Amino acid sequence: MRIALRALGAVVAAVACGNEPATPVEAPPPETEAASDIVALDVYSRPRSVSRATPTYPRVALSRNQEGWVRLDFMVDTNGEPYEIAVTESVGPDVFHDAATKALEKSRFEPARFDGQPLDAGHHLYYYFEMDSDGARAWFVRTFRAIMTAIGEGNRKEADRLLEEFDSSGPLNLYEDAFLHVARSGYFAKWGDDWQQLEALDRAVGHRTARERLPEALYTSLQRARFLLLVRTQDFGRAVQTFETLAEYPIEEDLLAPLHAVMDELETLRTDDRPYSVPGDFAGRYTWSYDLFKDEFFLADVHGQIEEIKLRCAKKYVFLRFDPDLQYKINREYLPCHLQLVGDPGTTFKLTQL
Repeated sequence: MRIALRALGAVVAAVACGNEPATPVEAPPPETEAASDIVALDVYSRPRSVSRATPTYPRVALSRNQEGWVRLDFMVDTNGEPYEIAVTESVGPDVFHDAATKALEKSRFEPARFDGQPLDAGHHLYYYFEMDSDGARAWFVRTFRAIMTAIGEGNRKEADRLLEEFDSSGPLNLYEDAFLHVARSGYFAKWGDDWQQLEALDRAVGHRTARERLPEALYTSLQRARFLLLVRTQDFGRAVQTFETLAEYPIEEDLLAPLHAVMDELETLRTDDRPYSVPGDFAGRYTWSYDLFKDEFFLADVHGQIEEIKLRCAKKYVFLRFDPDLQYKINREYLPCHLQLVGDPGTTFKLTQL
């Protein structure tokens, strides 16, 4: 059963600069980094799956007809074994986390290589927990359409009531979960903020299963809105990834042209010396993750406790105790890097890249 969605409103993109950087730590000579970058393009190969274990579907989720997926970020050592595994995104109950992690621990990889030599490197995989179900319940379809009508008419009270019905029942499968968050993204586009809308769009279209469940025109329109939101919230690493996803689809040039212009700005920002800052919030979690866009960063205005910094880079894993007085510089030959902070729930801070 296919469900149509009225188009989301346009989002204005902007590239912003942050505050002045703190005093940097000593960095490698520029000419050495540049030479390394040139060589790395020719001889570096990422980790590759050799044997990938299939996770066991948790019985409790199976008995409740629950579906989901889990993204794991991890390192692969020179023997092809995964380590330093972290759940960075997921849909569905937490029992899927343990099942995916156990499967990854049993998997093996061809290690990354640089100049023919194996080295530790960052990698990520998605594990999907899906049953034979497809489509949505008739009740779900009716409620979804009613929510979109209420949003379109500006009837927030009715939209709130219908979303509460969804919350009390919950989505049955990944198909319903995708459309539930399509509805939430429309709701937050009208009555929420950028971060709320982006969180809903991440859940709606930020994974493979959305491609199989949403009509292509809807999927690409939501990805365009997501791209612009990622730029507005200065999550530039994920914005670039989203643009690369859009490039796989036959989209009219007049729709792509504005995105190309933004991409040109991002490529300039990636290599110049303009700093920019993003707010961070652990909320109720013990970790916070972000795809770094530049090779230098520092953390400031920390309220709460940050204990550790973990960098899972393409060619390096770095574990550091957090020091608020330090500015960190990454050798460019290690990029790209996924930053994970470990600390106390409720901690807030500002991440500045430069």
